Amino acid sequence: MNASSRSLRDSFQPLKIILSTAMIVLGSGAVYLSALTFERQEMLAKVSRYNVAWSAGQGVNEFLRLRQRVSELAVREGSKHEAQLRFDIVKNRLELFRSGEFQPFVLEADDRRRTVELLSNFLHRAEMLIEQIENPATARALLSEMAPLEGELIGLAAEANNYGGQQVARDRQELLQLHWTFSALAGGLVLCTFVLIVVLERRNRLLIHAQQKLHALNAALVQTSEDLEKANSTAHAANDELITQNRLFDTALHNMSQGLCMFGEDRRLIVSNRRLATIYGLSPESLRPGSTFEDIIRLTVRTGVCSRDSAENIRSEQLGLIARKEQGTLLHELSDGRVISILHQPMNNEGWVATYDDITERHHAEAQMLHMARHDALTDLPNRILLRDRMWSELARCQRHQRCAAVFCLDLDHFKNVNDTLGHSMGDRLLREVATRVATLVRRGDTVARLGGDEFVILQTDVTQPADVDQLAQRVIKVLSEPYELDGHQVVIGVSVGVALTSGIADDPDTLLKNADLALYRAKEDGRGTFCLFQPEMAARLQRRRTIELDLRAADFDEEFDVVFQPIVNIHTLQVTTLEALLRWPRCRHGPVATEEIIAIAEDTGLIVNLGEWVLKRACLAAANLPGELNFAVNLSPMQFMRGDVVETVSRVLAATGVPPSRLELEVTETFLLEDSQRSSCALRDLRALGVRISLDDFGTGYSSLGYLRKYTVDKIKIDRSFVEQICTNQDHRAIVHAIVRLAHALGMKTTAEGIETEDQLEIIRATGCDEVQGYLFSPPKSLAEITGSLGTLSSKATDA
Repeated sequence: MNASSRSLRDSFQPLKIILSTAMIVLGSGAVYLSALTFERQEMLAKVSRYNVAWSAGQGVNEFLRLRQRVSELAVREGSKHEAQLRFDIVKNRLELFRSGEFQPFVLEADDRRRTVELLSNFLHRAEMLIEQIENPATARALLSEMAPLEGELIGLAAEANNYGGQQVARDRQELLQLHWTFSALAGGLVLCTFVLIVVLERRNRLLIHAQQKLHALNAALVQTSEDLEKANSTAHAANDELITQNRLFDTALHNMSQGLCMFGEDRRLIVSNRRLATIYGLSPESLRPGSTFEDIIRLTVRTGVCSRDSAENIRSEQLGLIARKEQGTLLHELSDGRVISILHQPMNNEGWVATYDDITERHHAEAQMLHMARHDALTDLPNRILLRDRMWSELARCQRHQRCAAVFCLDLDHFKNVNDTLGHSMGDRLLREVATRVATLVRRGDTVARLGGDEFVILQTDVTQPADVDQLAQRVIKVLSEPYELDGHQVVIGVSVGVALTSGIADDPDTLLKNADLALYRAKEDGRGTFCLFQPEMAARLQRRRTIELDLRAADFDEEFDVVFQPIVNIHTLQVTTLEALLRWPRCRHGPVATEEIIAIAEDTGLIVNLGEWVLKRACLAAANLPGELNFAVNLSPMQFMRGDVVETVSRVLAATGVPPSRLELEVTETFLLEDSQRSSCALRDLRALGVRISLDDFGTGYSSLGYLRKYTVDKIKIDRSFVEQICTNQDHRAIVHAIVRLAHALGMKTTAEGIETEDQLEIIRATGCDEVQGYLFSPPKSLAEITGSLGTLSSKATDA
């Protein structure tokens, strides 16, 4: 330990020698610096004076050179380039006036600042004139503005020269003070050196003590080194684990089905995967960490994978999410038609993570599903959903601009016949042809929709006058009524049209469609193949129909309905052969209802099945209480054949009442035969097999065809009253009745003429060879009791006739 101390003391001897040498050197340096300071003082004075005075002088000289060049151009035209060069030099001199050592000089006095400001203002004004300086007039104008400045600048240069001298004097005084200060500091440094030697001697003893502690610390360091080696070994293992984890992360990152990128708070790329580069057609090297978000956007535009507008829209939307720190999903449609879903997820450090998924197929499928949900599958026309959306939009536009729109409901006439005769596939082709024709009749802003079946709707916009509606409706009727060529078949149909106009007050799609449907219903009643405009009273008629329907649904048939009977007389014997059962509703809560109206509502609602069975049962009960030679006729609706098992019903009622089937005559209409269905044909065949007779009612009013007379075997044809009414005055009607009678007899059928009200009509009908007659000439429809009591009277009256 003593040896170490002696060694430490010996090591300080050279230090003392060095410090003594340093004091001598510092003293010599102080003397040298004093001399050097005085020498530099003189040089600084020259430089300072030269700097301020020289800047001012140069500014004046350049100004005068500019003035000289302008004077030359004021006398004659010349090149402006040298003047422009001089002007730029003066501008640079002005910048020197405003900076460096010249600035304190300018700011020291108001007249100097004013002079510099005058020069600045002149240069600002001259900058607009200097481009035309080759024009003598412009040069003279500039020269006149320069004249006042010349004296000001010369005065400024003189003051700058004086200012430089004053500044040198001040600097010399300051340098002298600096010399004495430096000398004092040098003496203090020598003194401090002596103090330092004393302090170092004391420090020497402290270091010996510290050395002892260092030995102990060295032992501790050895132990710490061993611990660090162990920790280092552990760190290596952790590093290997980290490398493995990084490799797994890279594998997962670059094998994702989605593109991924992560940006830091400075909007620079931290990490991305190869899938992202593939999606946008970029090379993996182009997505370098550190690239900005804007750099990547520009790359996608440069490769042509997306347009500039598309990229800018996505950039704006994503920057909005970044600013709001919100999660969001964006859709990016690329130039090649692909659709990329971008899921943006903000991070806590102002950065974000985004994933990119190619959803082109899913997007197209969703678009197709959306299209299918809003369009008709057969015709690709808008369906009811899309029609309602467009109607709401059009109604809002009409409200804003005080305009009018119209809704057309189209229903094809005799379309069902096409389906039944040519098949549903041909019916579908016909519907597509109809859709194509209608689409050619409307304007670009109008809408054609198919609601189902053979029902189409047109939304006509910007209706300015009623003639617009009339013209479109007539065009639709004309064009759709023209023949269609379908696989060699010529098909002719018609169309009925109902139209409703917007009122401008609380219009809505449902009301307009309902009103147009009411007008369509009226057009069909008027004979089809025409159009009808909705009128408010149609709504009242619909309300009445709904009321009757509700009453009909709630009615107790036995309490509210009656069955009356009208006799059918043999024209040769004038005896009553048959009683036709007719329905009446005398106790309806809302007043009397015509039989035709009851039947129509019952057919539409399906109540005709139960009501028809009730009428049949009442007629059969009446037949059981009357003489056996009297037959009974009951009307059957086509709906009873379509919606119910009519054969089973008739069998059950006959069995329950005990009436022989031969006494029952069932009347069907031509409309029923036109259905031409297998079910109807079988039902008629089975009814005749029971022994029931079949009568064809209202013959001649529909689409009479010899074909169905041949196909369906009937027992009787009833000639409609429309031919009998004018038979006395209309030769055509007489000829038609005569032809029907001869046709029926030729086919082995009987005939009955309806609506006989006069004896003249009776004689003419008798002359045609008709078998039976029916009408008010013999008796109006009466209750069973009245008919029973007047059977003898009817026979006598018939005999008199």
